[in-house]
Amino acid sequence: MVRLADKEKKLKQYQTDLEQAKVTVVAEYRGLTVAQLSALRSDLFKQDAKFSIVKNTLIKRAIKGTDGEALEDLFQGPMAVLFGFGDEITPTKTLKEFLQKNKIGEIKGGALAGQRLSKREVLDLAELPPLDELRAKLVGVIHSPMANLVTAVSGPQRGLVNVLDQYAKVKEQQAS
Repeated sequence: MVRLADKEKKLKQYQTDLEQAKVTVVAEYRGLTVAQLSALRSDLFKQDAKFSIVKNTLIKRAIKGTDGEALEDLFQGPMAVLFGFGDEITPTKTLKEFLQKNKIGEIKGGALAGQRLSKREVLDLAELPPLDELRAKLVGVIHSPMANLVTAVSGPQRGLVNVLDQYAKVKEQQAS
């Protein structure tokens, strides 16, 4: 039997995780073996995320009065929660791919920046490229017009330098 002190400790841990998480994804975990669960948790730990099997009554108490309160109706049956503390996309993608690969469990919904996400929105979030790739694309989009402008502005000067260089070579050949 679980002691009251253990329940209080677990409740505080859920509250802390909910406060610190940038993304929260609720998933059904039914059918996962201990080995699969350990492998998933290991992968997520490397991504600054955690996958916790939750006790529904405790998690419902933990989310009362928080941004996660909108998720309360998702906690029916055996549920687990992904808490992503760093990048929002990578752990979500890892969970989605893991569940699809093993054909076990199902994403029920989630929350991002205090907004509830439907199952479809969580799956769409998992399809986005990682944050670093998005940043690189943004820098490329910002850099491209500037590079084109530099090329356009320096073109006439480059052309003049090439003409003068060719003229100097012709003069050298005539002098020889």
